[in-house]
Amino acid sequence: MSKRISVFILSSLLLAVTLMAQETTVKRAIQNEVAKNAAPSFFQGMALTVEVGSPLVHALGNDALNAEAGLRLNFKNKYFPIAELGFGKYDGKNNDTEIHYQTSAPYLRIGADINMLRDKLQENRLMVGARLGYTNYKFDVDGPEMKDPIWGNSKPLDYKDISSNRLWMEIVFGLESEILRHFHMGFSIRYRFKLNEKLPDVANPYYIPGFGHTDNGFKATYNIYFDLTKKVKIKNLD
Repeated sequence: MSKRISVFILSSLLLAVTLMAQETTVKRAIQNEVAKNAAPSFFQGMALTVEVGSPLVHALGNDALNAEAGLRLNFKNKYFPIAELGFGKYDGKNNDTEIHYQTSAPYLRIGADINMLRDKLQENRLMVGARLGYTNYKFDVDGPEMKDPIWGNSKPLDYKDISSNRLWMEIVFGLESEILRHFHMGFSIRYRFKLNEKLPDVANPYYIPGFGHTDNGFKATYNIYFDLTKKVKIKNLD
């Protein structure tokens, strides 16, 4: 009798384990099927973004500062239109020429990024995009007396409120990851190049708010994003 009871208990345990394993397999199959037939809904909300790299570098002694914030929309976790508004300034002196240059002005960039990762339901993103930037600014430049190459006389280098502007394009490549709930951190490399510019007659600008030094080139940015949505909204494709 006891042998029969032991066999019954063992058989029951094996049956229970088998049923649990089958249930787990079915659940996983259902989850996989749901994920396969799910996609983010069209509008995923918006996020506030702040660039933190330039203020940190400025705090360490850099002459330039670009403080900017932006508003970014999220469509299907794939398309991210964005507007970035900032204020840039530069106050520095060249130790070799002793020429002092100073400027400060607001700037605006608008554009969009595309998430290139195949899985749009995850929180990590690989971004490729572009920005169109513009600033209208004034600058001061002063320094030692400069000798006129034609007349031979000297005069001080001292110009104030010289007006200029620049329109430029940026090609953006970036990575983004969730660090806390609602918060993402992103790193990007941007290639910036001039599209159009108004140059004054008396002196050329040395630094342009929002763009940087006058030559085309690469620049890195570090952004923190505060997501105004709690989670990814999905829709069923069936």
